[in-house]
Amino acid sequence: MNARWAAAARVAAALGIGAGLVALVPILPASIQLRAPQEAQEVLASGGGAPAGATGPTSTPVRTTVLVCPGSETDGISGLPPVPPGVTTVFAASAPSEALVGVPTVADDGAVTLRVQPSGTELDTTSARGRAVTGTLSGPTTGELTAAGALAVGVAGLQTTLHASGDDRGLSVTSCQVPGAELWLLAGGGDSTRRERLIITNPGANAVTVDVSVHGSAGRISSVNGSRLAVPPHGRVGILVDAIAPSEPNPAVHVTASGGLVTAVLEDAWIEGAVARGRDDVGPSAEPSTDQVVPAAFLTGRGLVRLVSTGDDEAVAQIRVLTDAGAVPLSEGGVVRVPGGAVRDVDLGTLAAGAYAVQVKSDEPVVASVLAERRSADPAGPSDLAWSAAGAPIPVIAGTPVPPGVTGRLMLVGTGADWAATVLLVGADAVVTATSVTGQADSVKVLDLGSAAAVWVRPSAGTVRAGVAIEAAPTEGPLFGLLPLVPIPVTTTDVPVREIRR
Repeated sequence: MNARWAAAARVAAALGIGAGLVALVPILPASIQLRAPQEAQEVLASGGGAPAGATGPTSTPVRTTVLVCPGSETDGISGLPPVPPGVTTVFAASAPSEALVGVPTVADDGAVTLRVQPSGTELDTTSARGRAVTGTLSGPTTGELTAAGALAVGVAGLQTTLHASGDDRGLSVTSCQVPGAELWLLAGGGDSTRRERLIITNPGANAVTVDVSVHGSAGRISSVNGSRLAVPPHGRVGILVDAIAPSEPNPAVHVTASGGLVTAVLEDAWIEGAVARGRDDVGPSAEPSTDQVVPAAFLTGRGLVRLVSTGDDEAVAQIRVLTDAGAVPLSEGGVVRVPGGAVRDVDLGTLAAGAYAVQVKSDEPVVASVLAERRSADPAGPSDLAWSAAGAPIPVIAGTPVPPGVTGRLMLVGTGADWAATVLLVGADAVVTATSVTGQADSVKVLDLGSAAAVWVRPSAGTVRAGVAIEAAPTEGPLFGLLPLVPIPVTTTDVPVREIRR
């Protein structure tokens, strides 16, 4: 077993390095630079060799960034009774220049624009770095954030949906996403009055085919209703997870796209009898790895870790929590066996209330998320729940807008070695406050966000991840959300192509 864990550690280290490189993959396809035809003739004349001065792929600043916000999770799903509408709001922020020191940007004028899709209606726009953009979505629509020119580098979006009262009461929080081809989403439960709604969005101009599979405690679940979907251009599709896997107690959803890229969120909404137990969105987990970290596990009640072994082989995983004083093992070592393709939940109920990150090390790739519940002082009163997915290390910068009128806390997590980062808080008046934060290996630091309208993180040493907790002023019971900060790509790759004429 010791040799096996040593091998797993070596693989984890290699994947950690890979994650830092993958995070710089461009948001949009690499641009193609066509060389002059005369250069192509030189290629033919010389027998195929590169002409003098020819260059290979080069790294350049991102010119366009597109982020997708899912819109109202309860609209547009056939076969469901209507849910009283909540208030769905999108916030966007571009990083201040203080956060981008040493990061190249293009010289063009820039703009950040929020549109409703599929109509294309513009909700808000700005050409000023650091200024917020916001708008409200309704019905089965999505929000599309486009940042171009000088503002394409360093932009982040956040969506909140608030149901303030009634059976559907709860606060859902999710980051607006960069589209991808393969996504893992972990949330939900098997209670009879619990609903998991999957929203898949296609930001492209062509239809995309998507395969949806649900995994549970016994592995991948065969669906009697089919799981292949067509997502229209600039549109979205919503389905109930119960339509594929009825009453699965610990579902995990795997989304794979062909013919284009998509985004996805999984909403978990729970009513216990006539009491609202909360709702939240979970975005995609960090890519399968043998070393996963879930930031922002702020626990004040029941909590659990959900794991999926994404391959065919059993994963032996060890779970521990990271605190401001370092790593703390779970009872009985926190070791769990997860059969290939299966899901396991690990209860965190024995932990005292506090601020934690959860680290999972395994001998086979896994994905992970954490559920936190908060109950009212009155057991019969409404409560809320939140899911936080595993986050990727931040190679350059990450950030998020912060909605007005909420209480926010930032958690920084450093693993493997001592670490350091700069945190930049941007006020509603655009004033920037920078704070240097350091920590020992495998530890967390928590900062109150105060009245900040946005927060940005720039690591300077070690491997750093980050997450945010957002709490709204409670009326009858708690209202909160958790989310990891997603690394923001800052460069793209130009690929020179020579036109060859014979």
